[in-house]
Amino acid sequence: MKNTKIILVIIAVIIVSAVVFFFQNNKPENTTTVPIRIGYQTAWIPQAQLAQILKHTDILEKNGLSGDFKGFNYGGPLNEAALAGEVDVLFVADFPAINLLSKSEKFSIVARLSDFRNGIIVPLESPIKSISDLKGKTLSIPFGSSPHVHALSFIKENELDLKDFNIKNLDITEQINILQKGSPKTWESVDAFATWDPAMAAFEENGKVRILKLFNPVGAIVMSNDFIAQNPVAAKKFLESFIESYFYYAKNQGKADGWFVEESKFSYPQSVIDKSVSLEKNLKADDIKEISIFLNEEQITRLEDLMNEAVNNGLLKQTYDIRSRINQKILGEIRNDKLNFDLDQINTK
Repeated sequence: MKNTKIILVIIAVIIVSAVVFFFQNNKPENTTTVPIRIGYQTAWIPQAQLAQILKHTDILEKNGLSGDFKGFNYGGPLNEAALAGEVDVLFVADFPAINLLSKSEKFSIVARLSDFRNGIIVPLESPIKSISDLKGKTLSIPFGSSPHVHALSFIKENELDLKDFNIKNLDITEQINILQKGSPKTWESVDAFATWDPAMAAFEENGKVRILKLFNPVGAIVMSNDFIAQNPVAAKKFLESFIESYFYYAKNQGKADGWFVEESKFSYPQSVIDKSVSLEKNLKADDIKEISIFLNEEQITRLEDLMNEAVNNGLLKQTYDIRSRINQKILGEIRNDKLNFDLDQINTK
């Protein structure tokens, strides 16, 4: 009888242990996710591909986030949405980031977005050979964009007066429509555009564009301070997701480029996309440990210089301490080599 009781106790212990083991290893995943509203630009790469990766894969979900994506033509309207409280994080170029922070203390730059190209372009066969040749002619720019400041600064660097130029506001989609209809000789009533890739690279490749001046700005990830304060873990998880999306892009460029083309409705050849993303070193990474989205000292100094130029050109009322508005502490807590990221486990939607 005693032996029987011992056997029954042993069996009971085994059963309980098995049940506990089963539930520990088969418990449902925590389905609670933190919503995050992501503002991005549909016609600017490579950030558009990174946004598409976050949208079309479960990278965010695996990090406990639920993305609400809001696409914009360029940085100006995106900034307006941020000021209206419609986004928690936004992908913008240098001047839109500077401009937004000058208007509201509710945002901080939390990481580098990308390195990219923008510039001033003219028709391939235009007689305009230098910026001084544009005097008295029409230069169209998306106001509030990165090339807006860079173009005005370039004019002043050449000791020219802005009053001698007919500078008009025209967003990127309108630019593309004019370029598509135009010829290597003329673009309707526009003599030059300040613009960015991939439009710049596309029309350069098809023989309609000559680059008068090339600029190499830096993009920024800007995040709501309220979101950071209320969701510190989610803020960190978003940056981890972004790092992971960069590595995903490095290893799945064709797929990400396809998602970009599908949403933007612009069918760019691969050679154009490759040229447009050529400055971004992360896309050459063979390991996630090689991905870096830190703003370095040289890039921060460039932001300071650009802010000063914006004030000198009347695009900002005054300077401010931009260094105090760059918060890379969250990013500094992330160790890429500790990220539990497996490309083979990423699902697409």
